[in-house]
Amino acid sequence: MLPIVGAIHESPLHAVRKTALTMMKNEKAVEAKVNGAEAAASQAIVVMIRKSSEAGQLISESEILRRLVDPQILTSPAEKRAEEARAILEKILGESEDLNDLTTQDGSRSFYSSRFMTEAYATILLRKQGDSLQFIAEIVRQNSEVYPRPVPLELFTHPPFDLSPEEVLSNLERMAAQEEYRDIVPTTTSASRMFLYSTRYLESEHASMLAEWLDVGQANNP
Repeated sequence: MLPIVGAIHESPLHAVRKTALTMMKNEKAVEAKVNGAEAAASQAIVVMIRKSSEAGQLISESEILRRLVDPQILTSPAEKRAEEARAILEKILGESEDLNDLTTQDGSRSFYSSRFMTEAYATILLRKQGDSLQFIAEIVRQNSEVYPRPVPLELFTHPPFDLSPEEVLSNLERMAAQEEYRDIVPTTTSASRMFLYSTRYLESEHASMLAEWLDVGQANNP
C-alpha cells in the first residue's frame, strides 16, 4: 500500500465545529471587553460624583458625559459613546445608594453623594446656580415659614452661599426695588446685627423678637 502523502483534509462537520468555536471565543472576548469598559465607566462615575461632593460641589450630567466619552474609558464607536454613557449613568444611579440627582426647572440634572452632603445642602448649591435674588429670597422665606425664624445677613457670606458682603448688600438694594421681593425685609437687633425675614410668614414684632433672642437673649441664657 502506498503511503498517504500531503495534508489530511478536514471533514465538513469538523470545519463547522471549528468555525463555531472560533466565533464563540470572539464573542466572549468582545463581551469581556464591553463588560470591562462598562465597569470602568461605572467606577469613573462613582468617583466623579463622590469627589465633587467631598469638595462641596455638585457635578452636572453634561460634565459627567463629557468625561465619559473619552475613548480611554469607553471603547465603542465615537457616535455611540454618548448614548452608552447615559445608559451606564442611569444604571449606576439606580444601583448606588449614596448617589442622587437633582433636577432644575429647565430639566438639566446635577449629582451628589449623600456620603458627603445632605439633600438640603445639595439643594442650596443647585439654587445658587440660578438668580441670586431668588436664591436669597427662597432661603429667607423657607426659614420664616418652616422654623419660623429670621436669618442673619452674614449667613449668605458663609458656605455653601459664599457671597461677598458687597454682593449681599447689592442684592438687598435690588430686592427693595422689585415688587416680587418686597416681602423680604430687615430687622436690626440691639447688638446692631441685621436679620432678614419674610412678611408673608412673620409679623414685624415677632420677627424682631426672634432676632433679638437669636442674637442676644440666647447667648445670655445658655
